Amino acid sequence: MYALIMDLPDAKRPGFYAQIVKALAADAPPFDRDKDLLIYDEPLIRDEAGGIMNKYHVEYEELELILLDAGTELAPTFTDFGLVTRLEHAYVYADQILLFRLSEGTEDNRRLALLQMEEHLQARSTRNGESYYAVEAHLADLMSGIAKAYNCSIQLID
Repeated sequence: MYALIMDLPDAKRPGFYAQIVKALAADAPPFDRDKDLLIYDEPLIRDEAGGIMNKYHVEYEELELILLDAGTELAPTFTDFGLVTRLEHAYVYADQILLFRLSEGTEDNRRLALLQMEEHLQARSTRNGESYYAVEAHLADLMSGIAKAYNCSIQLID
């Protein structure tokens, strides 16, 4: 997912924000939003939103998010690495999170590896009958090492 976070100026006339919202609704309607964060499912629409920000002289930053599946279990520390919008969609910051599934090895070995990984998990979910997990990106080597210790491996999810 493609996001844009607005840095709205404080001292603007009444209706300024309403003008931006109206322009966005007409030319770049977001897929989802959370306060000043606009979320798009296509980069071209986010680019259109950036053009609207430029027109109104509003500073913004672009970022990429990963939409997690409905029903994803979130760790208490999840909000350090993602957010849940008013529409109850859970997103993680793409540059901070590693998504993976455990592969190879026996079911018992995968279960034991997962027990070892548990304290590092930020989210866990199931897609098409397969479980996947989210951890901080800098823990990639640790997750691989744990998996290897139990004769398993991690398979990254794009």
